[in-house]
Amino acid sequence: MGKPLWRNQTNPSVGDANTSSSEQSTGEVVRQFIERDAVLKNGLARGLINARALARYIQVETRERYSFEAILSAIRRYPVKAVAAKYRNVGKLVSKLSLKNKIAVVTIRNSPELPTKLAEFSKEIDYGRGETFRVISGPESVFVVIDSKNLARIMSAVSKRDLIAALDNLAEIVTTESEEAIRTPGVLAGQVTELAINGVNLVACAAPPSSAIFLVEEEDAMSAYRAIERLSRG
Repeated sequence: MGKPLWRNQTNPSVGDANTSSSEQSTGEVVRQFIERDAVLKNGLARGLINARALARYIQVETRERYSFEAILSAIRRYPVKAVAAKYRNVGKLVSKLSLKNKIAVVTIRNSPELPTKLAEFSKEIDYGRGETFRVISGPESVFVVIDSKNLARIMSAVSKRDLIAALDNLAEIVTTESEEAIRTPGVLAGQVTELAINGVNLVACAAPPSSAIFLVEEEDAMSAYRAIERLSRG
């Protein structure tokens, strides 16, 4: 199995070693620390993170330039209820959720003749039986999401020199969202954060209007599905 297309990155520590407490208040340091890490922010909002443990962590990360009690006080002043309410509202914009196993994704180098080849290949897809064929195009490469049973066929339909990578043993989770979600900040971010909180390795995702497509390892499929399902229930 190839390497995932991308992975979540850990956020850097907040504050610079040369910044004095007079230049940056404890409250501002805590606010930046929380809001630069979506997992931390939403975990705190949902009561999954102990405030005292977080205070000690921030104190260590800021090289103990701020007192433990000052940091703890700033954490307790952080508007957790407002963040939690916003998080729940974002989740409720999901109106439908589906899961499909035995999915593969192929990365193909973009070329002038590729659209024609993919168009020809798409004629062989049996959409009536629920077969999957999704094309996500980038400036240099194209990602094709397809059923695992059709993986060998599409790899033989394009030039070998243009094949960059192929990942199998994946699952696809598709959310359908209300029209309100299109103009609501944080909908996709909330879903991605929920997957991260639950330890799901997100291989790739796409977000066309009013929906989102998540590709995860097949072994994480049910954990991912249940995580987004819980989020949608608020």
